[in-house]
Amino acid sequence: MKRFLFILLSLLCMSAADITAQQPTIESLNRQIARAEEEIKRNEALLSKIKGERAITQSELKLIASRIANRLDIISSLGKQIDICARDIKQKNSEIKEINERIGVLKQEYAEMIYAAYKNALLNNSLTFLFAAEDFHDMTLRVNYMKRYNRMREAKAAELDSLSGVIKIEVEKLNEQKAQLERSKKSRADELVTLRADEKTYRNSSQRLAADEKKIAGRIKQQEREKQNAQKELQRLVAEEARRNASVKRTEAEMQASVKLSSNFAQNMGKFPYPVSGGVITDHFGKHAHPTQRGLIIDNKGVNIAGEKGASVRCIFEGTVSRVVFIKGLNNCVMVNHGSYYTVYSNLENVNVKANDRVGRGQVIGSLPTTGDNDDWYLHFELWKGTTFLNPEKWLAR
Repeated sequence: MKRFLFILLSLLCMSAADITAQQPTIESLNRQIARAEEEIKRNEALLSKIKGERAITQSELKLIASRIANRLDIISSLGKQIDICARDIKQKNSEIKEINERIGVLKQEYAEMIYAAYKNALLNNSLTFLFAAEDFHDMTLRVNYMKRYNRMREAKAAELDSLSGVIKIEVEKLNEQKAQLERSKKSRADELVTLRADEKTYRNSSQRLAADEKKIAGRIKQQEREKQNAQKELQRLVAEEARRNASVKRTEAEMQASVKLSSNFAQNMGKFPYPVSGGVITDHFGKHAHPTQRGLIIDNKGVNIAGEKGASVRCIFEGTVSRVVFIKGLNNCVMVNHGSYYTVYSNLENVNVKANDRVGRGQVIGSLPTTGDNDDWYLHFELWKGTTFLNPEKWLAR
């Protein structure tokens, strides 16, 4: 019995381990859904606050697009949940079938043992069996045999009880997974309805914005070129600062402090708070198409985080301010050194720090613009390691 249960539990554990290693779990998918839902809440809250006098702006359109992307993430996660539940239900049904077959065999064996025991008791075969012993030693062996027979019968009964308990637990798990499957299917259906509504809003808003901005297409392209040039200048300054910082002679203690700071920074990958409270990423890292201007490609070396007008901008980790500069097209920029890492906060209207200031995690270093329309209320945020820029989205908590 113990050996059978050990094998059964081992197979179940191995199966679970394989699933965990190869595929996401219901719990991890629920965490992804919760993060996407939280992003949607921030998105909707921000969208309701920044609506301008115009019918639609680029910033609003990007927020709607971001909301659609999060809806798609939720639908994808729910689809994976449904696949996991369907696979687990199939597996549980197979396990329950195997256990039932084992119980059937045990019941047959137990019934035969009970019948044999009844016959022995009825015909006094047990006494006959004992008194037929040739000597005392033979009788002792026969007594021990009968004891083992009775223990084996008791073990069969215990094994039946144990397997009945196992199958009860498996059936409960199966019912839970079926309920989870139905919940996931309903949630996905609801999300699909909402997604279609968001897509319709985006399509209509995009058409209105494109018609509005077609008149000023030349100016938009000029603005984007200025932003790209400003970003190149920012990259040049950050790389220059990183090279200068690397060439500075330091004491052993200063070197150790720098290495420790870099290590602590790296250990927080994926855990850093957004530098703008309640902010939403509207321009992602890397190359992507402009939301309304065909053929215009944006190459973002960081991320743009939309926020409320005049929102505070906070440093994501402790460090030292390396530079505070003004760059046309990106307004005021603050560079913060974190050992071998740098965070860069651009498009600030006001700055609260100066070069060589020590700053802490969460400290306000400036604020977003309070003028212009809501397309201007964003933080351009970059993250560097030495002279190499990194994707900030992999470092910020979601």
